[in-house]
Amino acid sequence: MYRKQPMKARTAQSGLSLVELMIAMLIGLLVVVAAGGVFLANKRVYASTETLNRIQEGTRAAFELMSRDIREAGGNPCSASAVVVNQLSNGSNTWWTGWMKGIHGYDGTDAMASGASGMGQFGSNAGQRVSGTDAVEVHGAFGSGIRVTGHAQPSAVLDVGSTTGLQTNDILMVCNMDYAFVFQATGLAAGNKIQHNGGSSLNCAQEFQYQSPCTGTGASGAFGYCFVPGATPSAQCIGYGRGPAFVAKVQTVRWFVGNNSRGGRSLYRASLANRSNGNTPDTLYEAYEVIEGVEDMQITYLETGASGYVAAGSVTDWSQVLAVRIEMLVTGTEGALSARETQGVDGQALRRRVTHVVQLRNREATL
Repeated sequence: MYRKQPMKARTAQSGLSLVELMIAMLIGLLVVVAAGGVFLANKRVYASTETLNRIQEGTRAAFELMSRDIREAGGNPCSASAVVVNQLSNGSNTWWTGWMKGIHGYDGTDAMASGASGMGQFGSNAGQRVSGTDAVEVHGAFGSGIRVTGHAQPSAVLDVGSTTGLQTNDILMVCNMDYAFVFQATGLAAGNKIQHNGGSSLNCAQEFQYQSPCTGTGASGAFGYCFVPGATPSAQCIGYGRGPAFVAKVQTVRWFVGNNSRGGRSLYRASLANRSNGNTPDTLYEAYEVIEGVEDMQITYLETGASGYVAAGSVTDWSQVLAVRIEMLVTGTEGALSARETQGVDGQALRRRVTHVVQLRNREATL
């Protein structure tokens, strides 16, 4: 017989109450806020770290490049002990007369010698120097040099192994272990010959004069010097050297803080074009931006026998400077970051003051 089964009681069902929903949303919001805070904190740490890394990388590169120039101040391919004689007595450009010192510094308000392009001069245009920041000028004969093959008479012709890379009116140096003469090439002749006439050129005479300042005007002056590697000099060679001799281009570079084209400040390196037109020097400087964000640069110098570093205005003899201390104030720049991301907790851009000391390699023996 069929019996009807009793119906089971329906299980009670209910949803979230409003209070429970609000509690769940609050917990979720707290989790999101906490995660967002961690994300923003990590982002700020990353931005600060990236900004400081950029500052460190920039200053490391700047100091390395500056050091290469400063170490070679007054250098030549022959010997640091060679007596340097400047044959460039004509003309009035301070570059020729200042080359003998090897290095020269400028305090924040000291103007540098003028250049046709305005590079290194005070001003507000891109590439012009920022007032109140120090600058330094370095002179040297860089490179390994071209070997001298003959100069048996104190004439206006110097025989060399090659004239590749040289041009008429270049300012050159010829040196051996005893002397180094700075002169102007007045012409390049066939057979790898460098002419160095006097007259309308910057040269005081057509011969190399080992007395400074130059006194002679002809090929038989009282102090004529000859380079005769392994040969016998003529009777006209009052002074001579039989050891190896080399010719190299001389160069002047400037380091300064200038305005950049983006409304900020950068470290610049400018080099003087190694040319002249007769006895008229070419003062055109070719400059390029090394690193941005350099707000200030202060440079001090150590002289032989001195107890400490002094500012450029207190240096008594630039030929006795042994070391240079460079201090830069570098500010974080945007780059791939926004301006806000380069700021510290005070809302100001992150910055660091860094110091580097460079010893002049060619004057190490005087320490």
